[in-house]
Amino acid sequence: MLEDEGITYEIVMARRITFLMIEAGLTMLGKISNIPIEHFFFGSHSEGSTTLGLRSDIDVLRRIPSINVMRGDSKTWKKGMLNCMMLGIEDYPQHFNMQVFRSDKPEPVKAKTTFCNGMLISHGIDCVILSSEFYRKHFEMFGKYWSDNQSAHSEGPSASFKLGNGDIDTVHALCVSVDILELQTWLDRPRKGNWPPQKLFEEAKHCVWFLVPAGGSAWRLSPNLIERKLMFSLNITQLKCYVLLKLIKRDITTEMEQGEQGKLTSFHCKTVLFYTLERAQDPPWQECNLVLLLKLCLQTLQTFLKDGVCPHYIIDRVNLFDGKLNRTQRHIVHNKVTVLIDNNLQGFVSKLGYATRLSTDQRFISHVCMRSKFSFERIQWFHILMLDFHGFISKPIDDVEYQLTTLIDNCKEIINCHKANVFEIQAAREILTTVLSFRGSIQATPAIQSGVTITQDVMDSFKESVQVGDVANQINNFSEMLLCGNLASEIKDYPINKHAIEIFEKALETNGFSSRLKLASVMYCSGNLQSAKFILEYAERHFHRFTMKNACRCFSNYNRDIEHRYPFENKPNPNIESKIALCIIFLSNEAPCVPPVLLYEMTKTGFAPDNIEKMSVKIELHGEARLDSRVFMYYLQYLTYGGLGIREKQNIVLTKFEDYISTHIDDRLLDLHFDHGLGRNLEVSHMATALNLLGHCWEMEGDLSKAFSKYALSQDRKPNNNPANWHIGRLSGDSPDQ
Repeated sequence: MLEDEGITYEIVMARRITFLMIEAGLTMLGKISNIPIEHFFFGSHSEGSTTLGLRSDIDVLRRIPSINVMRGDSKTWKKGMLNCMMLGIEDYPQHFNMQVFRSDKPEPVKAKTTFCNGMLISHGIDCVILSSEFYRKHFEMFGKYWSDNQSAHSEGPSASFKLGNGDIDTVHALCVSVDILELQTWLDRPRKGNWPPQKLFEEAKHCVWFLVPAGGSAWRLSPNLIERKLMFSLNITQLKCYVLLKLIKRDITTEMEQGEQGKLTSFHCKTVLFYTLERAQDPPWQECNLVLLLKLCLQTLQTFLKDGVCPHYIIDRVNLFDGKLNRTQRHIVHNKVTVLIDNNLQGFVSKLGYATRLSTDQRFISHVCMRSKFSFERIQWFHILMLDFHGFISKPIDDVEYQLTTLIDNCKEIINCHKANVFEIQAAREILTTVLSFRGSIQATPAIQSGVTITQDVMDSFKESVQVGDVANQINNFSEMLLCGNLASEIKDYPINKHAIEIFEKALETNGFSSRLKLASVMYCSGNLQSAKFILEYAERHFHRFTMKNACRCFSNYNRDIEHRYPFENKPNPNIESKIALCIIFLSNEAPCVPPVLLYEMTKTGFAPDNIEKMSVKIELHGEARLDSRVFMYYLQYLTYGGLGIREKQNIVLTKFEDYISTHIDDRLLDLHFDHGLGRNLEVSHMATALNLLGHCWEMEGDLSKAFSKYALSQDRKPNNNPANWHIGRLSGDSPDQ
C-alpha cells in the first residue's frame, strides 16, 4: 500500500528534488534581485514522507535578512546592521529574547528609541527587544494578499493560509551562525547504536540554526537543517515506519472526542522514530523488519506518554508535550497505543487491508504521473512567487524594461558560472525564459502604438525565450551535471537515477509554448496576421504532439491535492510524461500587445477601453490579464483567421474552443468551501476569463444569445470584479453593476 502511494526510493527522491528546486529557485530570485531573502522548505513534502491521503501542509521558512545575531558577548557585532543579542529566558531552554544593539557601535539601544511600528518593543527598564509577533503578523497580512481570502491565521510560530485543500505554513526566522552550545551537548550524548551516522555529525557542525517566532516577544531556537539531514539519512524502511506512525497518529486523533483532542503531531512521531533508532543495537533495518521497527516506535511513544515527557531529540531539557497534550489527553493516547501494542497492531492493519492494491503496470503509471505532478507543482510555485516578487504591474514602463534587462544579465551570469549548482542554474533558466518574454512584449509596445514594423530586438527576445524554454540542446549537459554530482549538498551523496533526471528535463521544457503564444499576440496586434497564423498553427501542432498539459502559475488556482493521475487519464500513452504549458499573463505595460477585449480583464472596473483608437498604456490599466494557454491559442486563432478571411478555419477553431470549454465547464473541485463557493476548474485555468473570450467570439459571430449565456456562466463562476458584468450590461442595454 505504501509503495502504491509513492513511498519508494525513486518517488521519495523525486519529491525531495522537487522541493529543493523550489527552495533554490525562490532563493535565487532574491539573489538576482538584490533582495537577500533565503527560502527553506521543511516538513513532510521536502522529506518525501507524505502521501495524498495524509494531506500534509507545506512548511516554508524565510530567513529575515540584514539582522546579525550575537550570543554571550558583542564580539560578532557588525557595523551598519541591526544587531541582536540572544537573552535566555529562565525555565525555557529553547526560548530567547533578542536585545537590540545600535548599528554604529556595539552598545544596546536605549528604551527611548522610536519603535518602528511595533518591530521594537521595551523590555524592562532600559532594554529594547525585537518583537517576534511583528514578523508573524506582517506575514499573516501578506498571506491574505497571496491567497485572496481571509484564511490567513497564526498557527504556532507560523502564519498560515489556505491554498487549494491544504495550508501553506510560513515562518519568518533569524539565522544563527554563532557557536551553538546546544549542539555540542547533542553531539556528546552517549548512544547505544550507530545511528545517526558519524558523517552526519560532522555535517551538523556546519549547519546554521534558526530563531523562529514563539509568540509575544520570544524567539525559539530551532535546528531545522539538522533535522532535515536526519530525515534524509533514513533508509526506505525507516521512512515507511515514519509514514505509518503518522497514519496511526491520524487515526488516534480522529477517534478522540472533541473535548479530548490534544495535538499529537507529526513532530512527536519524528522524535519517537529518532530516539528508537538511536537506542537500537544496530538491527538490520530491511523491509521485512518494518513491523518490528513500528512496534519498537510505539513502545517508545508509550514510555514517553507514561512519563509525561517527550524530550526534544537535539535540544536538551525541552518537553515536546508541553502545550500540546495535557495529562488527561496523554492518558487517553497512552491507552490507545497500549491497545495497539497488546493486539499486535491488528486494528490498524485491518484498516490498511481495505486499501485497493495496484497491479505492477498500474503502479508504474501511477508513479510516472506522480513525477509529472511534482514538476507541475514546482513550476507553479516558482512562477507564482516570481511574479509577485518583482511587482512589475505598478511600475513605469522604463523602470520595468531596465529591471528586466538587469534580471536577464544576472541570470546569464549564473547560467555560465561554473560554481553554481544544478538547482541554481535551473532557477536562472526559468526566470530568464519569463523575463525575456515580458521584455519582448514591452519592446514591441512603441512599434505597435506608432504602427511601424516590429524591430529585430523584439524578435530576438522572443526567439531567445523560446530557445531557453525548450532547451532541447541543453538536456544532455544537465544529465552530465547530475551524474557528476554538481547538486545541492543535501542530496549530492545519493545516486541520481533516470527518474531524477526526468524531473529536471520536464522542468526545463515549459515556457517555450507560452512565449510562442505571446509572440503570436504581438504579431496579431501589429497587423502581421500571416506571421501570427504561422506561429499559432505551429503551436497547436506542438500542443498535440507532446500532449501539452496546462499548469496555472497563480495561487488562486493552486491545488496540490488533486489526484496525481487526473491530468493524465485521457492521454494516448500514459507512460510518456507530458510537457507543460503555463498560463499566459499580460501585465498592464504589455497592453498594446494584447487583443482589445483582454483590456477589460486588466481593468475589471467600470472603465471601458477604447477598441477603436490605437491603444496606449493608460493609468486606468493597473491590473493584469491571466488566461489559460490553450484558451488563448484558440481565441487568437479565431481572430487571426477572421482577419485573414479564412472562414472555414475560423469555424473549425470556434468549434474546438467551444468543445474545450464545454468539456470542462462542470469539472470543479469537490471541496468548494475552500474556494468560497465559486468553484475552480481542474483542467482549464481562469475559467471566468475563458468564458468571456468565448462569449466575445459568439458576439463576433452575431449570436448574441450564445454570447450572453457565456458571459452569464462567467459571472456565475466569478460574481465580483469580473468584466462579464460590463458585457452583460452592454448586451442588455443596462448600466453594468460592478
